[in-house]
Amino acid sequence: MFRRFQVYAPVDLAVRLLTGHRLACACMLDADGYGQIQDAAVAKMNACSRASARLLVRRQSPAVAALAPSDLRTLIPGLPSHPSSSPSIDISARRMATGSRGARGHGWLRKYRAGLGGRHLQGRWHYRDNDELNSINDEVFGMNALLNPDDNIPTEAYLDLQVGDEEPRRVMIELASAALPKTIENFTKLCQEKERGGYESTSVYRIEKTVGLCLGDVINNDGTSGRCHPSVGTTTSPYTIKDEGYLVSHTGPGIVTMSKPGVHRNDSRFLITTISAPQLDGRFVAFGRIKEGMDVINEIATGVFTKRGVPTVDVKVAACGVQS
Repeated sequence: MFRRFQVYAPVDLAVRLLTGHRLACACMLDADGYGQIQDAAVAKMNACSRASARLLVRRQSPAVAALAPSDLRTLIPGLPSHPSSSPSIDISARRMATGSRGARGHGWLRKYRAGLGGRHLQGRWHYRDNDELNSINDEVFGMNALLNPDDNIPTEAYLDLQVGDEEPRRVMIELASAALPKTIENFTKLCQEKERGGYESTSVYRIEKTVGLCLGDVINNDGTSGRCHPSVGTTTSPYTIKDEGYLVSHTGPGIVTMSKPGVHRNDSRFLITTISAPQLDGRFVAFGRIKEGMDVINEIATGVFTKRGVPTVDVKVAACGVQS
């Protein structure tokens, strides 16, 4: 609720008085160097200095006074009489609203009492429809049926993961080759690369219990670097490729997605989710899902001891390749 009244005063004096009296204000400068104070919504009600009041400077003709100087001096003690040439100042005082919506202001307590979960379970992640997103994922991977068999485009890849001195165990990955051709080309060529720069002999450099397995650093093998395949990079971006699209959602365990340090900076690093990760949607480009061997991923995620996310035993890719 606002109470409006008009007074005479120079702008610099008015702003000093208004901020001292905690009145929200904005200043519109006229041709004579004075102003009209209006639009109380643009300033903070608890302002106690000139800097906390935001001034909007525009040109406007002087307004007509509504209050006499005697009324003004009664309202604001210490205000001197105005000069005859000063324009009027329109002051708006706002009364702060009261209510019982809670500190967050989004009705989270009412939703919590209705059985919709606490604050950490509410919002866009909590209310998304995983069944619908899974059906969209199936349609994206189903586009592989449209590929020409004569082109020999890989639609599956495999990773043989070895924990310590144990025997390697195979993990089969279904690829969205038709929907994300550039991303798949980079991944498959890194799987086929046998010289330095391929996925073979690289390690699982990090295990995030709430996300998944991180691997694919073909340079330092510790997650601090990475590069795309040389045949995929361009002259302007030889080490990274752009985000091709966020078509596949991270709806559950087994989603294979590129991990990147920034926008359009996909290199060789990727991760395999062990739980639903909606926080990655729209940020990481997901391009595959585990077809066989999800038990291998879960055993590594839960059975390998980590120190601040870094595995204490060597978990590496013993061999890798593609299948059409």
